[in-house]
Amino acid sequence: MDKSGEKGIPLKDQLWYGKALRWAPAALVLFFIYQAVLSDRLDSWVHQETFQYSKTQRMDAKVSSTLRAAAFLCGYRVLVGHVFWIKVIQYYGDVENSVDRYIKLYDYCSLASDLNPQFVSIYTYGATALAFHLHRIDEATMLLEKGIRSNPRADRLKYLLAAIGYQHTERYDLIIPVLEEEANRPDAPPILVNILANTYKKVGRYNDAIKLWKKILTNAQTNDLKIEAARKLQELYGMKPNNGTNP
Repeated sequence: MDKSGEKGIPLKDQLWYGKALRWAPAALVLFFIYQAVLSDRLDSWVHQETFQYSKTQRMDAKVSSTLRAAAFLCGYRVLVGHVFWIKVIQYYGDVENSVDRYIKLYDYCSLASDLNPQFVSIYTYGATALAFHLHRIDEATMLLEKGIRSNPRADRLKYLLAAIGYQHTERYDLIIPVLEEEANRPDAPPILVNILANTYKKVGRYNDAIKLWKKILTNAQTNDLKIEAARKLQELYGMKPNNGTNP
């Protein structure tokens, strides 16, 4: 005969609920401690290391595996991926990390894409910075190829890969349309817009470069970027008398 407690709930279930309620506060405390430890380790992993160690140890494997395991086990892989992606953007936005030329950028983008493979901006942002800013073509190519495998219908990744391939041949007539399309997207990274403006200047399209640098100056969120935009505009205005028209 089944033993039932209150409201017809089996006694064994009531006992299980009782144990769960007793252990809930302790479990909650442990969860927050775990979150704090993971957060601290993640922050120290993404933050700039001393110059002596950054080139010999590009990634903390323990933190990488911990983050992956936590993301998959808790069922919030995409959410964790987005949170980590913010850290990656902060890493690339920190000028102190330029000391070693953002040596960890590819590793961070690769991990972010593992957590959220369908987030196309990871590949476009990372590849643009790696190829056009840092001139690490091989890493940019690997990241885009990985993105294409995960997002075979994302043509923008294929076009960007082609543009990077044409970079060495200086086929700016093929590169510029791709950069223009990417720069007009709402999620376009600022570095891509800067690269397009510099490319305009390189091919003699000074009016287009001025227009873009004015836009960058207006929308700049940091003083460093405002100073750079003002300097570029001053330089371009000095060149315009001899080169006043776009080709």
